[in-house]
Amino acid sequence: MQNEKLKKIRQTKEQEYGSFGSNMENIGKIWSSLLGLEKPIPGYMVANMYVAAKLVRTNFKFKQDTYDDAANYLYQAELMQKVDQARKDYLAEQELEKNHIEIKLPDDK
Repeated sequence: MQNEKLKKIRQTKEQEYGSFGSNMENIGKIWSSLLGLEKPIPGYMVANMYVAAKLVRTNFKFKQDTYDDAANYLYQAELMQKVDQARKDYLAEQELEKNHIEIKLPDDK
């Protein structure tokens, strides 16, 4: 039941604000620029930072929406990081294959 509730919230937010992943990536680029970082903050890390902000809010008073938002940010961060890691693994594998030197031994006769 909770998962369905959170899924509906994600769908509503996506209709209202657009792609979660794209938004997190764009925020990461802007924050990185403002902080003078050489590389953009990955989108999944931006989502994790929002989780941290939501956790800080729990110190003030209980509000279910805060926990729902934190759960959704964490869920989305997990998905984004999995995709990011799969992309890195794939690129690393492609690089290995590109630089692969095949050693041929003479045929034994």
